Amino acid sequence: MIIGIDFGAKLAGTTVIARMYDHNKVDFFASAKKQDADQFIVDFIGANEDVWLAYIDAPLSLPKIYSQGGGEGNYFYREADVATGAMSPMFLGGLTARAMKLSVELTKLGVKVVETYPSKLADVLKLKGKEYKKDRHQIAALCEELKEVSGFMFDNEQVETWHHFDALLCLYSAKRHEIQASMVFGDANEGTITV
Repeated sequence: MIIGIDFGAKLAGTTVIARMYDHNKVDFFASAKKQDADQFIVDFIGANEDVWLAYIDAPLSLPKIYSQGGGEGNYFYREADVATGAMSPMFLGGLTARAMKLSVELTKLGVKVVETYPSKLADVLKLKGKEYKKDRHQIAALCEELKEVSGFMFDNEQVETWHHFDALLCLYSAKRHEIQASMVFGDANEGTITV
């Protein structure tokens, strides 16, 4: 089983997991406000032991300057961030640290964790000009477009927020990985973003 995770602030109730099961059927699981999002994900994996691949919308590494002992280089962005237009892992700070720790925990549970960026996939799928993350009323229409390219089956009403839609995009990146259609950005020695 594969999942996509839109990773939010720890207690904000904005972390959403999209899960693909039974040949392209998708369902959603969202953390509640004041619920520990990291523990929510670990508990979900514990209850779904057949999950082997998780694509997460969060930085899983730092710019390589920090592992090279300083000197010349980019202290804010990795090559992958520059290539995809992603936010700096340094700006995201605590979220980056939480995601890196969570990745280690999930790897110990036998899950391959891959960093993705739903906004870049939305760009690749040409959803940006169609009110992606601008008008909440466009979510259903964008769901229909995503169903067409992905083959996913789900009830549009379950995609309640943009967090749900981004979890869906993370899941589609995981599916693209499975069918060897993914695009990888960045330097493998520093950390890549895959969509």
